[in-house]
Amino acid sequence: MPKPLNVTATVERKYEQFPRFVRIPLAAVSPWKLEGTTTIEGTINGVEMGRRSLKRWDDRKCWWIDLPEPLCKRASIETGDRVKLCLRIASEELPHELSELLARDPAARARWEKLTSGQKRMLREDVMSAKQTGTRLRRAERTLLS
Repeated sequence: MPKPLNVTATVERKYEQFPRFVRIPLAAVSPWKLEGTTTIEGTINGVEMGRRSLKRWDDRKCWWIDLPEPLCKRASIETGDRVKLCLRIASEELPHELSELLARDPAARARWEKLTSGQKRMLREDVMSAKQTGTRLRRAERTLLS
């Protein structure tokens, strides 16, 4: 696993109806040698952010992370605030329910193999975000077996 990154950034918002975000310079993320959107974990001003997507913003030559309102409230941050981020790449391990489905069902496995890496990441994160085992299994089956 690459070393965690410590970055200072400013909280921004382009439009009131969209979440706040932070921009992270390309150079700050370059030690990780990322190819595209990556799931990260970390803290903002010492408050856990949970699993978030670190996305490339080519027009601005930077990376960015969205900051939903509940996170902004927990961290007591507003647009324009300078924040300290401690970021680490999150595990790409599949949720137990998804890995079991892939192991036992050839149709689910075949469908999984046809997904792009981005689609696999989104499915993994969707399944993982469910709190209950039954919900995680339903989400995996809904995508791979319907």
